[in-house]
Amino acid sequence: MSNHLSYITLDSVITDFLTEGEYSQNRYFKVFHCAFRGLDNLGIDFFYRIQSVKLPVNANFTVTIPPNCINVTKVGILNDNGAIIPLWNNPNMTTYADLLPDRIEKTNDTESLWMEWNSNAFFNVWNNGAYSNVYGVPSGEPHVGEFKVDMDNGVILLGQHFRRDYIMLEFLASPQEGQEYYIPIQFREALIAWLWWKDSKAIAVRRGQIGIMRDLKSTFYRERANAIAQWKPSTILDKYQVSQEQSRLAVKT
Repeated sequence: MSNHLSYITLDSVITDFLTEGEYSQNRYFKVFHCAFRGLDNLGIDFFYRIQSVKLPVNANFTVTIPPNCINVTKVGILNDNGAIIPLWNNPNMTTYADLLPDRIEKTNDTESLWMEWNSNAFFNVWNNGAYSNVYGVPSGEPHVGEFKVDMDNGVILLGQHFRRDYIMLEFLASPQEGQEYYIPIQFREALIAWLWWKDSKAIAVRRGQIGIMRDLKSTFYRERANAIAQWKPSTILDKYQVSQEQSRLAVKT
């Protein structure tokens, strides 16, 4: 992430916490690790950035997942307008032999039947030798291939009929080791509340101050909710687009 617009450094948040608590810099190392845990707690759901990359397809119809990938959000190919056409996520694909060069040969049954749908993706009923649509019934999507994510082995599996030498991958990316860490400024108070909660936890437990721990935990989640609302507020435009995307041609009663 770059330091621009409304992002601040993790270091500045730690400095704010140390100053507020009147602590010395000797506590910086401990607080940094605690803050990084808080960054994970907040960022995995919210402000970690989605990265988009173009990756080559391996000879065994797999794609190697980048090492900083936390979670895959989209797999597809490009159209002539620069938009990503998603592949179909097929959970029935096996991960057997997915790291072997002869994966396709080992996972295919030569006696099985397979039908090439191609241009029939938009048709859902076979009637008198031809496909047709039924009014009000979804006809499917223009699938250009299928995939399955194998995070354990760090690869994306593709079907044997995939006909591109690349895929477009969008994924939730974790911060890289050795770089500066940034968070949206709206999350400053939430992360400081996290540090107060975790930094005071050991002392409060030893002294039996359960009420203080409960209050600090409540403060963190309240600041977290406020930060989320401030960072990405719901807009009328967003709701209108969701309404448009979920609309369908059907008989209204």
